[in-house]
Amino acid sequence: MSKLVEQALTVECDGLQLAGGAWIPAEPRATVVLLHGMPSQMPPAPGSVDYPGLARSWAERGWAALWADMRSVRGSPGFFSIEGWVRDALAWLGAAQALSPGKPLAVIATSAGGPVAAEAIRRGGPADALVLLAAPAGWEDFADDAHDGARRVLFGSGLALGPGVLEDPAVWAAEFGGVATERSIEEVVIPTLVMHGTADTVVPVGHAHRIAARAPRAELSILEGAEHNLRHDPAVMDSVAGWLEQVLDLPATGAS
Repeated sequence: MSKLVEQALTVECDGLQLAGGAWIPAEPRATVVLLHGMPSQMPPAPGSVDYPGLARSWAERGWAALWADMRSVRGSPGFFSIEGWVRDALAWLGAAQALSPGKPLAVIATSAGGPVAAEAIRRGGPADALVLLAAPAGWEDFADDAHDGARRVLFGSGLALGPGVLEDPAVWAAEFGGVATERSIEEVVIPTLVMHGTADTVVPVGHAHRIAARAPRAELSILEGAEHNLRHDPAVMDSVAGWLEQVLDLPATGAS
């Protein structure tokens, strides 16, 4: 294994200094950007892998791997909004291009990171392949009850909301309608892998079928018995790596 270098990264978006990092091998074969979903206030499950750890595992496969905290998540300041996250993702994709210039760039987006990634790429964010892990097709819960959606974001995910949002979330919630995976994906023409588990109780598996039905270049992978946090499963990451090698025409490597 070639020597890996860990690098702290920041990008500026809307005047915010967003925190992230990367693990980089000596000679990267490609770049992968890891986009998170809504954080959980629950203690990490046994065997779970945080994003820096996941990035390192991709660097061990020969990829320059960037993990990014979008606004109001962990080390990044600011108030959460879904439009803000799209702008953050665009900023991180721009930064990722510098990690291995001229090499392919893939995005692996988990859960709520999926609609953010799809919309950022639709708006011109640089990417050669997209992987959606347990992504929602739409935001029906927010449309049905904006107050409940705001409360879940604040108390369930621990994200900060702007002044007055909790009292009157109508404008804040309306943004979700423009950042829906099944809508954005119609204009995403790069190869896309849609992976979802049948035992996902957070985002039902039907969302994956909705996304794949509208994507111009999607491959649908339904994992029998798999739950929501697919990124924690090494076998899933092996499958994702194999798919990316195929669609990006990269030499195969052994699993980490």
